[in-house]
Amino acid sequence: MKIDKLIRGARMKPQFRTLLCCSLLGFTGLVSAQSSDSISIIFDTDFGMPPTDDALALMLALQSPELEVLGVTTVAGNKSLEQATSDALRMLEIAERTDIPVYAGADLPLVHRVSDFAINSYGSWYSDEAPPEPYGGFARKKIESESAAAYIEREVMASPGEITIVALGPLTNVALAIQNSPNFAANVKQLVIMGGAVASLPDGAGNITPNAEYNFWVDPEAARITLRSGIPIELSPLNVSRKSALTKDWYDKMIAVDTPLTNLLQVSLGPRFEENPDQVWLMYDQIAVASLIDPTLVTTEKMVVDVNDNHDISYGVSVAGSNVWPGAEGAQQMNVQYDLDWPRFIELFIERVQRPVGE
Repeated sequence: MKIDKLIRGARMKPQFRTLLCCSLLGFTGLVSAQSSDSISIIFDTDFGMPPTDDALALMLALQSPELEVLGVTTVAGNKSLEQATSDALRMLEIAERTDIPVYAGADLPLVHRVSDFAINSYGSWYSDEAPPEPYGGFARKKIESESAAAYIEREVMASPGEITIVALGPLTNVALAIQNSPNFAANVKQLVIMGGAVASLPDGAGNITPNAEYNFWVDPEAARITLRSGIPIELSPLNVSRKSALTKDWYDKMIAVDTPLTNLLQVSLGPRFEENPDQVWLMYDQIAVASLIDPTLVTTEKMVVDVNDNHDISYGVSVAGSNVWPGAEGAQQMNVQYDLDWPRFIELFIERVQRPVGE
């Protein structure tokens, strides 16, 4: 087993992983950069196989030595919890990272329940149907017995101030961890969220209702709890996603190198570009992950952000301003992304997915 793979698989506190790195360095004179300098993350996701943005974001995280994925936690969102979990297990097999544990999380939002609007709109977060077979067949890898929220809480409390949570779907799992432990929020190093749409910044319209972004709309109560928790937050809303533009030319460059990941992209994205070579795909979760790898890829503004959890015309809408306003008492300030260095971002993404897997 390669040394860097051995270290990545070690289930221990970050400080002990560092000690292990130092010991191995003395023994061999060589150690992986990921082992000593990487950011330890929990990857919380409403997963789906490509072409979903969660899948491409996980590819980027797994292929980046700057990040160490401690675990993957699934939540109902784009797909049902059952499909999210099934697809995440299979993706880790394709990426040759079966050492990473997967924990199933919330199968419904805290309060929000299915409606005719939800059924007739994008997403199947409310479904309890058996998941369809993913690309290559169902995974042999199994989920862990512990719930996602319990795992997130345990991992964070075992390594105070060391764990970053990358939350790319509805925030139900994170909110449950916050509610379960009064000390949890204070011990999270950082929370990177793909969610929300800020009307006071350019490109701030919603994508499920006129002003609400999908992840926050699925579970507004969880979003409000999480944003008000006091955890240091980097918010990657629709505003910055709309600065992306994946065209066929970029796609062709992406699949120019033959790997299990680029083959999967070719199977999932290829037919869509063949049918419509002029279409442009936006990238969402991938930007949130990339901003953790290289913060200079995005431009941010410090803003106070809150979420409307009233069951009315603005349910799930995120609102941001430079200062707290009436009704937003208790809302917190955070970094809000609103611009993107697209050429550098897509070049980074392509370079990473073209790397050999499992190394």
